[in-house]
This record gives sequence, structure tokens and C-alpha cells, in this order.
Amino acid sequence: MSKKEIEVYFEKIGHNGVSIGKLNGKVVFAYGVLPGERAKVRILKEKKNFIEGEIVEIIEKSKNRVEFKEDHYLSCSPWQCFSYDFQIETKKNLLKEIFFEFAKENLELNEFYPANNIFEYRTKIEYSFLKEEKYYLAFYKRNNPFEKIKLKNGCLLINKKANESALKILEEINKQNLDGLKSLILRFSQSNKEVLAVLLVNNKKVKFDFNLENLVGFILAYSNPKSPASNFDEVLLIKGREYLREKILNLEFKYLYKSFFQNNIELFEKAIEVMKKYCQDSQKLLDLYCGVGIIGILLNEYSKNIIGVDIDKEAIAYAKINAELNNVKNFKGIVLASEKIPQDLINKTDILILDPPRAGLHKKLISNIIKEKPQKIFYLSCNPLTQARDFYYLKDFYKVLGFYGFDFYPNTPHIESLLILEIKK
Repeated sequence: MSKKEIEVYFEKIGHNGVSIGKLNGKVVFAYGVLPGERAKVRILKEKKNFIEGEIVEIIEKSKNRVEFKEDHYLSCSPWQCFSYDFQIETKKNLLKEIFFEFAKENLELNEFYPANNIFEYRTKIEYSFLKEEKYYLAFYKRNNPFEKIKLKNGCLLINKKANESALKILEEINKQNLDGLKSLILRFSQSNKEVLAVLLVNNKKVKFDFNLENLVGFILAYSNPKSPASNFDEVLLIKGREYLREKILNLEFKYLYKSFFQNNIELFEKAIEVMKKYCQDSQKLLDLYCGVGIIGILLNEYSKNIIGVDIDKEAIAYAKINAELNNVKNFKGIVLASEKIPQDLINKTDILILDPPRAGLHKKLISNIIKEKPQKIFYLSCNPLTQARDFYYLKDFYKVLGFYGFDFYPNTPHIESLLILEIKK
């Protein structure tokens, strides 16, 4: 049975990047519509006060609309139909609105850095699979864990070389009549133009072997089918390297196939350059959620002692490798969850680096920061909502030296933001 369609005028864009309209007293949410547009929307979910829908047709178009480049754009980059100038202005305004609402502060941006490349900027992408007469690469439809959309040639958000590798793996999968597939992860080195692939399967008996060709490494791993997440529960095969190499500001870093790594190298370098402007010679720099040690190592010249902390023991192992690789002798790595960091570890910190996941900082960590009062905090965030929430608890003790935005993820609603804080005297 076909789902009901409605006609809606959209007024604005919400903090999470979804477009917002109203109909008969209900708020209507849909991605891929610009403010000032009237659209035909298919209802996906309807509750007492709101409707979630998907775009069927744009009836009245905004002057800021551009032609999207991919049929699946709503799944990967729903702002692909927005002009890039409009994307940047919208993100600037959203950042200020978010801090006004969640931190109760009217902050002005020092600068917002746009991207030079709005496609092929990602260092990682994950494809699902859709099986018909054979397997195809696929994405899940946005906000729909049960329906997939078939991809013709991969996705334009990552380099063409990575997509070519994905299609070659797919061809080999179909040739070998594989089954039990979960997802395919491609990781790409911007500086070295290298591709590493991980094929996740939901059956430990799956066997898959092929010529690496353009890959520097390939990993076959079992991921429990009961979990929707792409977990690496058991490695079944490793061919070639299990790490990639990336150059950032003339230093080289290695990272494991399953480690977190920045997705936009060009703009991440800009963020580091901003941090450097606020650095001075110090005794102790503490880098929390440090991953493979990038920020602390890049700032090593400004502090006598660099301490990197992360819950992932393999990431810390690579952080130590990266310190040695770049002849950084003042780096120490510790495996520890942020909420378990003892107070004395934060004590007498001159520069505290925070780069947490989207959930933001644990309350216990915020409490310890307030008690120990590091001199400066550089808080880089992929989720300004949780960053603003965290700043709300810190603002009585810290003043803002700088507030910056970065378009790490062009054509998507995601915003990267950097707060530079200094203890109030």
C-alpha cells in the first residue's frame, strides 16, 4: 500500500540539519529541502505532534538549489542539492544558534573555514550490500534501517581510486558466489593515494581470497550479525598491511584499519594551525581521546611533556609508534577511559586537548577539569550540540579566546567546531 503524500512549505533548517515545515499544526521534518521551498513529501512516520517524511518532488524551488550529482545523495550527503555558499552561511548561523540555545552564550565566530574540495574528501567510507540476482554496493536509506538503495559506482564523497577498489572487490565477491556479507569499509590515504579494504561478514566460515591489485592491505573479519554495528569480532584473514600512512603538516602517521582517523585532512590541518596560534612554551600538554596521537604529536614543540590518553589500547600502541616515527621523545601514551582519568593526571596541565566522540564529555571528566583547572583548553568537536552543553558547565571558570568552525563534511549537515578556552584569573 502506497504511503500518503502531503504538500508542505519549509521554513528553516534545524540544528541537526533536517529541514522543517508545518502542516495542520504539526511539524514536518524532511532532508533535502531548502528554506522557502514547497515540496511534495511522502509520510514515513506520523505522531501526534510531528511528521517525518521523504521528498517526492520540489514544487517551488529556492534560488539556492543546485542539481545533485548522485541519486543516493539523501543517504550520504543530503545537502548536496544546496549551493555551497548557502551551506557555509547556514552552518555559521547554526553554530551560533546552537551555542546561544545550549550554552546560553552569544558567541561570535573568529572564522569559519570552508573546504576546497566538496567531493572526494573523505578518508573512510562504509558500504552495505544489496542482494538481488547478485550483490550490489548499497547504503541504507536515511532514518530507515530496513530499506537500502543500490549504488552504481560507489559514492563521490571518497576518492575515485577507493571506489574502483570497492567495485573490483564486489566483482570478485560475485565471481566467487560469496554469501553472509555485512559491509565493506574502504580507507584512503590522501597523501599517499593508498587504499586499504575491510570486508565484514556475518559467518565465520566465509572464505575469500583475491589479488590485492591496487590495495595496500585487505582484512576479512567476522562481525556478529546480532549487532547492527560494524564490530571487528574476529579477524579471519589479513593480506598485505593492516595500517595506512598519512602525512599531516609534514609529519607522517600510521593508523590501524579499525582506528579512528580524521576524515578531512586539509581542514584538520587548518584546525591544528589555529591551535598553534594559541600555544606557548609549557610544561605539560594532556591530549584526551587522543586516538593514534595526532594532535599531541603535532603540538609537541610547545610542551616539555606530552601525555596522550585513549580507551583503545591498539590506538595507543600506534600513538607510540607515531611518536617514534616522528622522533618525538616527549610523548607518553596511557590506555584509559576519559571518565576514569584520575584527578592528579589533569593536575598542573597547561594545555588540555579534547577531541571526544559525538556524545561529548563525561560528567565526571567535566567535574575533574573544573577541580584541577588546566590553564588552556582546546576543544575540537564533531558535534557542536554536545560541545555547547559541555561549555555551559565550564563557562563560569573559563573565558573564550577563540571560536572557529570548519566544514569537515561538505554537502552534509555535520559541523566541526573548535573552542579555545583560558582559565579566568
